[in-house]
Amino acid sequence: MAQILFPRPILVSKAGTKSRGWTSTKAHRSLLFGNYSRAKTLACLNMPYDFVGGEEAKTLQALTVAHRESEINPNYGKADYVHSISTFAEVPLDEMDKRIEELVSEIKGFFNSMEDGKISPSAYDTAWVARVPAIDDCAEPQFPQMLDWIIHNQLPDGSWGEKRRFLACDRLLNTLSCLVTLAFWGVGNNQVNRGLDFFRRNTEAMIKEAQGYHRSKGFEMVFPALLNEAKFLGLDLPYELSIIKQINEKRDYELKNASVEELHSHPSTMLQCLEGIQEVVDWKNILKLQSEDGSFSGSPASTACVFIHTGDRGCLRFLTRLVTKFGDHVPGMYPVDIAERLIAVDSVERLGLDRHFQTEIKQAMDYVFQYWGQRGIGFGRESLVPDIDVTATGFKLLRMFGYTVSSDVLKNIKGDVKELCKVSGNGNSAGVTAILSLYRCSQLNIPGENVMREIGAFAKDYLAKFLQSDNFSQAKAVKENIPQEVEYALFSRWNRNMPRLMSRNHITVFNPDDLWLGKTLYELPNASNSKYLELAKVDFNRIQATHRSEIQHVKRWYKDCYFPQLDFIRHREVATYWTSSMVMFEPKYTDCRLACTKAGILGTITDDLYDNYATLDQAKLFYEVFERWDPLQIDHLPEEMKIVFMGIYTTLTAISQRAREVQERDVLPYLHQQWLHYFSSLIKEREWMETSYSPSLDQYWENAVVTVALGINNLTAIFSTGELLPDHVVEKLDFRDEFLNLVSLTGRLVNDLRTFKRERDCGELASFVECYMNEHPGCTEDEATEYMDGLNEDALCKLNDHFLMRADIPKSYRTLLFNTARIMQVVYGKEDGFVNARTYLEEFIKKSLYEPVL
Repeated sequence: MAQILFPRPILVSKAGTKSRGWTSTKAHRSLLFGNYSRAKTLACLNMPYDFVGGEEAKTLQALTVAHRESEINPNYGKADYVHSISTFAEVPLDEMDKRIEELVSEIKGFFNSMEDGKISPSAYDTAWVARVPAIDDCAEPQFPQMLDWIIHNQLPDGSWGEKRRFLACDRLLNTLSCLVTLAFWGVGNNQVNRGLDFFRRNTEAMIKEAQGYHRSKGFEMVFPALLNEAKFLGLDLPYELSIIKQINEKRDYELKNASVEELHSHPSTMLQCLEGIQEVVDWKNILKLQSEDGSFSGSPASTACVFIHTGDRGCLRFLTRLVTKFGDHVPGMYPVDIAERLIAVDSVERLGLDRHFQTEIKQAMDYVFQYWGQRGIGFGRESLVPDIDVTATGFKLLRMFGYTVSSDVLKNIKGDVKELCKVSGNGNSAGVTAILSLYRCSQLNIPGENVMREIGAFAKDYLAKFLQSDNFSQAKAVKENIPQEVEYALFSRWNRNMPRLMSRNHITVFNPDDLWLGKTLYELPNASNSKYLELAKVDFNRIQATHRSEIQHVKRWYKDCYFPQLDFIRHREVATYWTSSMVMFEPKYTDCRLACTKAGILGTITDDLYDNYATLDQAKLFYEVFERWDPLQIDHLPEEMKIVFMGIYTTLTAISQRAREVQERDVLPYLHQQWLHYFSSLIKEREWMETSYSPSLDQYWENAVVTVALGINNLTAIFSTGELLPDHVVEKLDFRDEFLNLVSLTGRLVNDLRTFKRERDCGELASFVECYMNEHPGCTEDEATEYMDGLNEDALCKLNDHFLMRADIPKSYRTLLFNTARIMQVVYGKEDGFVNARTYLEEFIKKSLYEPVL
């Protein structure tokens, strides 16, 4: 990352001006590197020693200046702080590789078996389907096996519902529905008595809980309707409880004020719970809103109720197909083909596993995209009513994987979002998970999408209130780690965070036993199970092992270049490698990571050379030597500058030789030119400092986006991704490229925001804040930094566009640039992360590179 990643310590002279050079007292004494003679230079490159430089050498000799001694900052020359971090015992790599292969195969099996979706039974809906009378004999059930399932699946406490979790609304609806059905057919007296006993013991407490913060869909309509049916059938329940009277009165009020015309003219969520509003339904007219598969919004209960009233053959066809598929029970909704695919893709993407399932993801997202509509999408392809959570997740994943989707779909569900928040409150998991999905999808905004920003701000406020409410018990009954997920999402946005860090976090909060809540609780075992989590852990640790082996390569290279002998530089090889491993973490990008790391270290070293060691004349001399690009012309450089030159020369040569195998062209002249441009900008920065010159904002900005050094990092590493860059891309690879310029812009902005005060105190006049204030008299420091924040936000939005929408350039190039911008947001998001690396970055580095996921 070069100089911005490890901002330099500053010494102030007695006169109060910034000292431009620190020279070790060892500078001209015995370096272990020794006297970097021409013999060693040529031996390093396998060149003959008797080569004579001729007139060129004389020219350089004429430029030679005496190196002045100065004081070295005590923080320079120290070993990288992360060297001392201990590692953990590792599982043998071959064992990890074998297990990864097995798990990938199993999860591919889940993807490949996705048809209409795999979903757990619903006692509530099974009981409703069991009520359907035989079409040839009304005294018998059409599906008697449903009754057998109810009788054999009562829980030990007498209730029905999800046995792994106790959620009041789930137990109330499931239990009461089963009791009504058993009483309706006059069977299962023992089960009925046990169920009534459970209900009488828990009615008041459960209704209060269900009415509080965790209602299921349609609970306030469906539950009172079931109570009325139970009363009609003579079931002995505490109907006189005041809370039951209140809930009935509330339902009556809602029905009285409901728009019956709207109910019958436009698809709405009420189609999923028609059994709860039977007295206001026009059964003939409601058939106009029937889905093509014969269902009503995929709800077995709602469809069964319509069939009981109408005898519609489409309804019967849907119910019969369900019973044929599931045997003795039905789920709470079906099909769930859209939701299952999206949740599975979301799981592998957020767990950092998507590279293993590219084909499966493509097939799943193609499937979703063919059913995508302007109003969004529901749980199943036949759903006429879009679901907020499914639509938000679908939008995020479609855009993330390169599909063209308009944010207008979010405009179309804004009303549904506000209604959801009004009904659910801040503690309802259905509301929280849906709004969290909206918040995540809003962060993939591109310029001009005001609705994305509006929804993002709304969702952020909602989620913050959820955390402040401290009322998590009900939400956690469905999503155990939902508070942690919300907190992390609010902590750092998508384009201000790194995939590797987000994956590590998601592994810690991913619960394979999580449930979803419709009218009742359900699970989607193909989309979320323990195999996903196990693979995520093993895969994370395997990549970690690869990264640690690469760190050893970097250390050997660093030593071979004699850089440890330079005590005026910041020795940060491991921390610099960490940034590269965050930018391109996948195993196949080893060459890219190493090239990016070496470029970052070389940039840091040359920044320190120009700032803390060389005089201005020596800096210009180094530039001329570098421009000549001839290791035989370095004799007149000071010993330390010889080391730096040869480190750059041999490294860029090696990188270009390896890249040539893929790129089918010699990239060394290109790399040489880009680094020359970087050195020229460093000299200009040094001249400003020497003369106390305060540049205009345009002058500063033109130079600062180069000296931030993100350009040379990326332009050095881009040829090492293993992907052939087309000619039209190579032609645009320079500091003028908008994509690269935006990366450098955001990096410089966020860096200046965290460092300008310290640099100003040390006499540095050139920073964005100072230049902006000079050009805007009367502007305060806070106003200048607020303006910078706005520029950074706008630039990140434009970067979203380049990363997500630029199909004309390879994905690896887009990833390299975009993630470089993101790592800068991480490092400088809260403070100057590299100045305070021991406290701010150490935890990131440990968890990314050294501590395995257990």
